[in-house]
Amino acid sequence: MKTPVGIFLCVLSMIAASATATGDLAAPISLETALSEVQGELRDMKTQLRQLQERSIVACDSGYVEVPANSHLYTGSGVRYLEIPAYFSRSFSSTPTVTVGLSHLDHNPGTNTRIDVTVVSVRTSSITIRIETWATSHVVKAGVNWMACA
Repeated sequence: MKTPVGIFLCVLSMIAASATATGDLAAPISLETALSEVQGELRDMKTQLRQLQERSIVACDSGYVEVPANSHLYTGSGVRYLEIPAYFSRSFSSTPTVTVGLSHLDHNPGTNTRIDVTVVSVRTSSITIRIETWATSHVVKAGVNWMACA
């Protein structure tokens, strides 16, 4: 970033170059006018810097977890679930917002299809995803995509 003196000299040289290019050498600019222009540019730069500093930086990470084939979700009845951890490639500076979506499902065609996917815990370095079925449903395999942003 240029110093105020550097900006002043830069503006002064631009004004001189402009006057030379237009042949308007008879109308010199006062030092006060040039200083006022430099101060205006400095105010604009400070405003831009403040806006950049206040901008929230969003980083995201994503991944995939899966219910392994032949898990206990494939047999039995009643409520059954697996809680599967997923680890971020880097820790977030604050707790991220997480979205999950079912991306793959293989089930026993002789039973109703019942599945629920939820995020049960969120930390700055990982999440835990619960994949649940109930009643007589039999989930052979299921895949879940997740995305975390903070």
